[in-house]
Amino acid sequence: MCGIGGCVGGQATKELLRAMSALTKHRGPDDYGEYVDRGVAIFSNRLSIIDVEGGHQPIFNEDESLSIVFNGEIYNFAEMRAVLEAKGHRFRTRSDTEAILHGFEEYGTGVFAMLDGIFAVALWDVKERRLVLARDRVGVKPLYYTKTRTGDFAFCSEVKGLLAHPDVEAGVSREGLYYLVSLYYVPFELTLFSGVYKVQPGSYFDSSTGAVTPYWRPPAVSAGPVPTAEAVRDALEQSVKRQLVSDVEVTSFLSGGLDSSTVVAFASKHYPRALKTFCLGFGHDDDELADARRVADHFGTDHHELVISDRAALDLYPEMIWHSEQPKLNTYYWFIDEFASRYAKVCLSGIGGDELFFGYPTSARFTAFRKAQQMMKVPGASMLSALATGRRKALLAKVNDRAHSYLTVVSPVYGTLDDTVFSAPITEFRDRLTERMRSSYFGDAGADFVQQATSAEFGTKLPDDFLAVEDATSMAHSLEVRVPLLDNQLLDLMLPVPYRYNYGHGEGKMTLRRAMAGVLPEFCFRKPKHGFSLNIVKWWPGEFGEEIRRVVSGSQAVKKYFDVDALKRLMPAAGGSYSTLSLLWHVYAFHVWHEQFVEGGKEKVRAAARGLAV
Repeated sequence: MCGIGGCVGGQATKELLRAMSALTKHRGPDDYGEYVDRGVAIFSNRLSIIDVEGGHQPIFNEDESLSIVFNGEIYNFAEMRAVLEAKGHRFRTRSDTEAILHGFEEYGTGVFAMLDGIFAVALWDVKERRLVLARDRVGVKPLYYTKTRTGDFAFCSEVKGLLAHPDVEAGVSREGLYYLVSLYYVPFELTLFSGVYKVQPGSYFDSSTGAVTPYWRPPAVSAGPVPTAEAVRDALEQSVKRQLVSDVEVTSFLSGGLDSSTVVAFASKHYPRALKTFCLGFGHDDDELADARRVADHFGTDHHELVISDRAALDLYPEMIWHSEQPKLNTYYWFIDEFASRYAKVCLSGIGGDELFFGYPTSARFTAFRKAQQMMKVPGASMLSALATGRRKALLAKVNDRAHSYLTVVSPVYGTLDDTVFSAPITEFRDRLTERMRSSYFGDAGADFVQQATSAEFGTKLPDDFLAVEDATSMAHSLEVRVPLLDNQLLDLMLPVPYRYNYGHGEGKMTLRRAMAGVLPEFCFRKPKHGFSLNIVKWWPGEFGEEIRRVVSGSQAVKKYFDVDALKRLMPAAGGSYSTLSLLWHVYAFHVWHEQFVEGGKEKVRAAARGLAV
C-alpha cells in the first residue's frame, strides 16, 4: 500500500510533492520516491509489502517514456508478468506495480479490467504528456483530484494532500453537505470539499480527453442458474488464498460472524504458520469477543483481543476526522486497525460479505425496502398519504417513484426535514440526488425494488461509506487491509445472483451458509448478527449531549449551513430516537470537520506538513 499524488501544471515542483508527502506519510512510511519534469510531478509514499527491497516507486518502463505510482495490491500480477514477458517486456523488479506498467504499455486502458486487486494508480506518459488515473472495481482504494483556478491538475490518495497546493482552498460543497446529512456519506464523484472529486470505482481518468470513463460495471442480475455450494466454496477459498500473497506477515480480523470466520477458515488453512487474528470489544453485553475466541480456538489462530471504552472513541474523535476527512459516526475501525498494526502490516477483513451475500435481511432499512415494494403493488396507495405522518407520509406520497422511495427509507431528512434543517434552499440538490439515483439504479419500473435497492447499496454505501472509512482508519496506522470477499472471482460469481436466493426464513447469506457448511463450526451459523455501533443514545443524557447542544448553539459553521432553531426543536426527542440523534451527531461532526479543515485553513495544513502541532 502507498500514498500517491502529483500535479500537472505550473506548481508541479519538488516543494509541492514534499508537502503532499508529509501530509500523507502515514500511508507509506517505508520509502519515498518522486519524479519531477517540465510541468509534471508525481510521488509515492510506500508501505512495502511485495518486493520490499526492489519495489521503489515511481517505476519506469524500458525506455523511461512511461512512469507509474501505485497504491494497492494486484493478486494476479505473477500471471500477468508471465504473459507480458512472453510478449517481450523486460521487468526490473519483482513488484506487482511493474505488471500494471507493462500491461498499460501493451493494452492501454484495457489493462485495468484485467487487474485482480485493490488499487489506485497514476501513469504518466512522457512523450504524450498524458496522465491516466484509475481505481479498482469496487473502490477499496481512494483517489481524489481537483483543478485549480490557475489550471493546475492535482491528485492524491487523500484530500489533505491536495490542500498542500497553494491554489487549493478548503471550502464546503453545499451539495456534498446535503448528501452527507441525507445519507451519512457523500456518494458518486462528489466530496464534502468544494471543487474536489473522487475518481469513481471501476473508472479511469484520462487527461487527453478530460473524461472519467468506466472500465467495469457490476454484472446484471440474472435469472440463470444459481452457483452450487461447491462453486461458491471454491471461489471463497481461492479468493482468500490469492490474497495471502505477500513478502511480509498477513493477519486477519475476526468477529466470529460468518464473513470474518469464512476468511479465517481458509486463511488459516493456507497460511504457512499460525495466523494472527484480532477482535475488538467495548465491554458491552453484545460484544463479539467470546464468539471470536471460539472460532480462533477452532482454527488454531494466534488470537488477540482489544477492549476499549466508549469514552476513548469520543476523546480521539477529532483525530479520526482528520484522517477520515469526512464527518462520520462509526469510526470504531480506528481502534482495531491501530491494534493490528502493532503486529503486522497486512490484515484480511470480511468487509463486503453483507453486500455480496445479502446479510441485512432483518435490518430496519431492508425491512422498509420490502414494505415499500409491497405498497407499490397496492392500487391507489399514494392516496393513503393523507392519513399518514412523517416518513411514512413522504413514502406513500410518491410510492411509485422508486428513487424517491429508496431515499425516503435510507435518509433521516429526505422529503421530511431537509427543507427545514438547512439554512439555504436544497431543492436543487435533492432533485439532483434523486435523479442520479434513478438513472443509476431505479430506472426499470418493472424490476424487483429490493434488488434495485441492494444494488444501490453496493454501488454507493459500500465504497463511499464502509470502504472509505476502513481505508482512512487503517492507513492512518500504516496498515494494509485486504478484502477477499470482494475479489473479482466472487464478484463475477455472486453479483448476478438475485438477492432472494440469499434470503429465506428471515435469514440472509443462504448461499454462503450452504457453501460453508462443514467448514465452519456449527455455532457460527446460530450466531445472531451484530454490528459495531457507538452507543450514542446512552451518551446523550451526559456530557456528550451537553457538547452537542453547545456546538449547535454556538458554532459559527453550524449557524452558516444549518437552521439552528430547527435543530434545537429536534433535541427534546433525541434521547429516544437513534435516527434523530444520529442526525445531530453528524451536525456536530461537521463542526469538528469544519474546524479541522476550513477554519484551520492553510496554516493547519502547513503546520501538519511540517509535523508541527497547530
